[in-house]
Amino acid sequence: MHLSTIKVDVDGSPSGYVAWYNYYTESSRIRTVRPAIRNDKFGVQRIEMLAIYFGVLDNLHFRRSTPTINENIVIDVRSDSKSTIELLQGTSEVRDILLYRICAAIKKLLRMAYYTIFFNHLGRTRNIAGFLLEQRRRKEKELFILGEYAYTKALR
Repeated sequence: MHLSTIKVDVDGSPSGYVAWYNYYTESSRIRTVRPAIRNDKFGVQRIEMLAIYFGVLDNLHFRRSTPTINENIVIDVRSDSKSTIELLQGTSEVRDILLYRICAAIKKLLRMAYYTIFFNHLGRTRNIAGFLLEQRRRKEKELFILGEYAYTKALR
């Protein structure tokens, strides 16, 4: 039997970005979503769950072709949000209606797949998607600082 494991790291930022990185195809994507409401009880967790949703949705090419009988493909979706992973694994109870809807949408996507899919916790320092979001945040901050510098220089 041929076993293939495909790892996909996902991460979300309360500022309104979700990202994923696929180790198999060495591809990534950052999407913009509505930012989490400040001090919202489940805001950050909703963004993390959306990151998983888009990580699975954008990588649906794995389910386009049916694996052969001798082929077993395992998709390992990894996030640094332990509570979100526990919700998807079923070890924690979903207490928010919006989180429940996102969970249901993820599970619906997974029912369409012919593969074994695992959700695993990953340390924050090892999450490539989190690194991509951090790079984007730094770049935006640099552009903002450069923009302010150019503006103040033009005023002189």
